[in-house]
Amino acid sequence: MTGELREFSGTRPGDTKEPLERPARGGFTRPGERGGARDVEDSVRMGTEIEIDPRLLALQGTRPAVPAPSEATLAAPRSDVEALKDGAAMLVQAGNRVAAIALLWSAIAIEPLDLGAHRRLAAMLANAGDPDGAANEYARYIDFVLPTGDVGRAAAELSYGATMLGGHPALHEAAEKIALAVRALVPALPEPAPLPIPRLLPKVDLRFCVHDDGRYRWLQLEGGHADLAPSAVRLLDGDDNVLNMRPCIAIAHGQKGHAPAIDGEPPSVAWAVLGVSDDVVAALDAGDLPPYRIEAQIGDEWLSTSLADTGCRVGRRAARAAVS
Repeated sequence: MTGELREFSGTRPGDTKEPLERPARGGFTRPGERGGARDVEDSVRMGTEIEIDPRLLALQGTRPAVPAPSEATLAAPRSDVEALKDGAAMLVQAGNRVAAIALLWSAIAIEPLDLGAHRRLAAMLANAGDPDGAANEYARYIDFVLPTGDVGRAAAELSYGATMLGGHPALHEAAEKIALAVRALVPALPEPAPLPIPRLLPKVDLRFCVHDDGRYRWLQLEGGHADLAPSAVRLLDGDDNVLNMRPCIAIAHGQKGHAPAIDGEPPSVAWAVLGVSDDVVAALDAGDLPPYRIEAQIGDEWLSTSLADTGCRVGRRAARAAVS
């Protein structure tokens, strides 16, 4: 081959024209030594361009060389993903769509979050009549983006995919995943405080007398015991309005109260006096106190009371009704 090229590059007897060879730049002194096509390959590989007479190239059946890339371009590293994407683009131009899709699948297998490879693959699948494959590719990309915490990027890609493909079950499923990721951005609400366990409150047993001096009416209350010693009593109406409230006075041990004792019951430990109206007195006499009610304070709580009529009516006729 080398000898053959030298025959074409030399001068013939009696030929006054210049030799077909021309000095080369940056490399071989005789570009015809390895052949026109190989010289072009060498020039590209070494980053140089050799000037070759077009007549020599015509004899070899080749075309002029494409300008070689610069040394900076040759020195820049190229990733496998970029090479696969470029290869896919060349295959598409050549009409081999199936092989191009295979290269793009290889690209996203290496780098699942490469946006260019992802969108090219989705577009090629859609153009090839496979909308399900394209929608699944958008859903796959979103599945890889969400664990990175970039919810905005995932939402943007979902919007892009919906614009390209319209409604699709795979995109709806991806939308639900994005919605869950958005909710996860907000801290969970604290657990509600448990409701207090209902408990049956005891009633405070009180005995009462009614005193009437012609101008005012007084309700004297005595009762309680060591475990339920009232510190105050109050009178309320049906709307829970407090009509009167008085502190209780302790009864010393062995001291006798005003209200007559009831057989079988322990002695009272406290007493108090409330001013009451004619309506309250009439209700007590009738044995039907509601809507009024009397409560006794035990600690911080107000407890209901159970009233027992002693029959004591100072200045009035004794009533025999009992109130409970």
